[in-house]
Amino acid sequence: MAWQPTPLNSELTAACEEAIRLQQILQAEFEALRLQDLGNFESLQSVKEQMLLKLGDFMKTFAESAGREGQLLLPEEQMTQWEAFQSQVSICRDAHQRNEILIRSKLESISSTLKVLQNIDNSASVEVYDRMGRMSRHRRGRGYEDA
Repeated sequence: MAWQPTPLNSELTAACEEAIRLQQILQAEFEALRLQDLGNFESLQSVKEQMLLKLGDFMKTFAESAGREGQLLLPEEQMTQWEAFQSQVSICRDAHQRNEILIRSKLESISSTLKVLQNIDNSASVEVYDRMGRMSRHRRGRGYEDA
């Protein structure tokens, strides 16, 4: 029996192409985060959201075409394509997790910096350097103005 293209096959092909584009968007998102280009990062979010919606719709369609026991009922040609799709989605998941880790790291850094800036203790000793770049001998002792 010769393989015939089916609506599901064309959807699977489109889903594979969409997953590849999603991987490219996730890579661009990572670069925007790394370079702290928030404008570019924000613009990628709507594109990424649309891609995820399309992939979600495909998964619903694919789940509906599965057998009663949830088994895939695909010809061999489509199984190979399905496995390629699954592999691509796994790559996208890993890229998304990488981006999430980077975002969390940057947020922690910003949060720590804000805490330090908000809790400045004016009575804490201040390290003072002289004009030669060495530590001053008198850290917070009384200067001649205080006498």
